[in-house]
Amino acid sequence: MKLKSLKILIVGLVIALVSLPAFTSTAKVSFYVSSPGVVSAIPLFLIQEENLLGEDIDFKVHISPDHQRALSLLSKNEIQAVVTGVNVGALAFNRGIGIKLLNVNIWAVDYLLTYGFRAVKWDDLKGKSLSLPLKGGPLDFVVRYILEKTGIEGINIVYIPLPQGAKYFQAGKIDAIVLPEPLVTVTLKKTPQAILSIDIQEEWAKFHGGDKRIPFVGLFVSSEFAENHPDITAKFARLYFEKAKWVKENTKKASQLAEKYLNIPASIFKESLTRTSFDCVFSHTAREIVESYLEEILEMYPELIGGKLPDEEFYY
Repeated sequence: MKLKSLKILIVGLVIALVSLPAFTSTAKVSFYVSSPGVVSAIPLFLIQEENLLGEDIDFKVHISPDHQRALSLLSKNEIQAVVTGVNVGALAFNRGIGIKLLNVNIWAVDYLLTYGFRAVKWDDLKGKSLSLPLKGGPLDFVVRYILEKTGIEGINIVYIPLPQGAKYFQAGKIDAIVLPEPLVTVTLKKTPQAILSIDIQEEWAKFHGGDKRIPFVGLFVSSEFAENHPDITAKFARLYFEKAKWVKENTKKASQLAEKYLNIPASIFKESLTRTSFDCVFSHTAREIVESYLEEILEMYPELIGGKLPDEEFYY
């Protein structure tokens, strides 16, 4: 009798359990992106604002100028994507950080400003001081590459981190400086004596068949995240491409977003876009020009990318 009752109880429990609604986890997939305060961040904020990745994705954008910290966080899986220099990403990859280049998005952004005089050619800087932000950095490479190709010597190069270098220039303490946008526009507005003398991209083009494109900035994703969430990664890459196109076609609205999220006046940002080549190109399409750029760096500053070209796993 007791055995029969136990059987009835077990059957009842099984039926009850089967009848319960299926439990579905509500845990969201974390997808955090770090970016410096540049135009590359605007498509990210559009994706965040419009919740385009869906309710199941906890997508957040963090603005920070600290590229090395961002890469450290990515290596620990505390963030999943980062906007940084293409050469910076290549160096991280060669040092064993799991990172993939999704796209290149900034191709022109740097200009030579002179204080109180116009430099028509690099010869005009002989005997004068020229400020660059970091020895062995990407700007240092590009400028030294151009100077080597043109055979110009006698320029006093000094290294002053940004934005301190811009402040020194604005105070007339240095003769010339190479700056990226939007610092170019800010400096021109603040400094009546400042003259935009040379377009760095045009100088680069003289030695690259007229092609002014320099693959400066890219969007990278964690290799682990791309492997574990291929659908999300593919959707994110597509959405970024679409929103980057929107930024190019809607500079006024994009500038308003820059004022909101980057604390850059909309008028300044809008003007800076006229001197910024912002064009999202998927990594598989950009690979040839990226490798050509990295080969040039490898010849002059091999330590800048870790002493070798990244292999095919670097490209998404």
